[in-house]
Amino acid sequence: MASLRLIPPSGTTIEIDQDQVLVGRETTCDVVLNDGSVSRKHARLEKRGRTWMVLDQGSANGTFVDSQRIAETALRTGQELRFGAMSFRVEVEGEEVIAATMLTDAPPEATVVQPMTPALPPSRPPAAPPVPVPAPPRPAAAPPPPPPPPPPPASRSAAVPPTGSLPPGSIPGRVSPAPPPPPRPASPGSRPPARLSIPASPPPEAAMAPPKKGKGPLFWIATGCCGCLLLGMVLSALIGGFAFHMTSDAVAAVRAQLADIKAGNLDAAYDRCTSEYKARVSREEFEVLVSRHAGLRENADSTFWKRSVENSRGEISGVLTSTSGTKEAVTYKLEKEGGAWKISDIEFAGQSQT
Repeated sequence: MASLRLIPPSGTTIEIDQDQVLVGRETTCDVVLNDGSVSRKHARLEKRGRTWMVLDQGSANGTFVDSQRIAETALRTGQELRFGAMSFRVEVEGEEVIAATMLTDAPPEATVVQPMTPALPPSRPPAAPPVPVPAPPRPAAAPPPPPPPPPPPASRSAAVPPTGSLPPGSIPGRVSPAPPPPPRPASPGSRPPARLSIPASPPPEAAMAPPKKGKGPLFWIATGCCGCLLLGMVLSALIGGFAFHMTSDAVAAVRAQLADIKAGNLDAAYDRCTSEYKARVSREEFEVLVSRHAGLRENADSTFWKRSVENSRGEISGVLTSTSGTKEAVTYKLEKEGGAWKISDIEFAGQSQT
């Protein structure tokens, strides 16, 4: 028969050989775990065929398999099973036998044939360096040709004009240079030429840029509307925050009672009620109220969106959510007694206990 072993990090291994066991903090459970995080009846271990199952019994702190909170799941060797804060390593005896059989029936290892590297052809010996061949001698440069003979001097008769045609003051046999032309006299009333000053043309980007326009009225209207909306949101947040701050002590008193009920301390939870409530509702009737509503007995979350406090009286309304996901609408009425908030009435869906 395949058994289940729960191996803690330190301590004695728990051997389970029954088909069904109950795990919890109560002494009547088959497996007793004396830890505050474990519920009185936390979970059930059940054998179905060759598979072991774990089923959560609505525990307050939850049952986890490999760090995942579960309601019902199968267990495998090597997994971590945690009840609240107490963790164990799972070892199923039947799974070890199956794993060993699977390893025995495995095919033998295949032989790996490594391909041979093809043989390289023998390398050829390096070729001998070529023998340098001397270049043929260059022929001697030819001597430069002789310079051309100077031109014959011009005949004197061609350079010297006849004596009768020489200008006065000239020397026969010498050519006089031509006199420069006389300066042109300026006409009366003429002006010196004026210089044209052409201004630089502007760049094409500056010439084509459109003129800037101011912001239109629609922009300022939209800006004003956005500013008013933002101001309204800020004021609403401030008012809501102030209201939640004023009612935070009353909400804390209600959640403290929920924590006492969830921990099983009904006496402390009953003491958080006013003396007038205790005169109307006995301790046994309060316990009956808790047993009827999973939102009180197995509370997992509480949300209170409607709150009001006036002097020494307050009222908050919201939803209580149990660990199984059940949601219940509830209204708490509170009064200050001895300087502390205490609960004067609890109404579910508009129905009071009294």
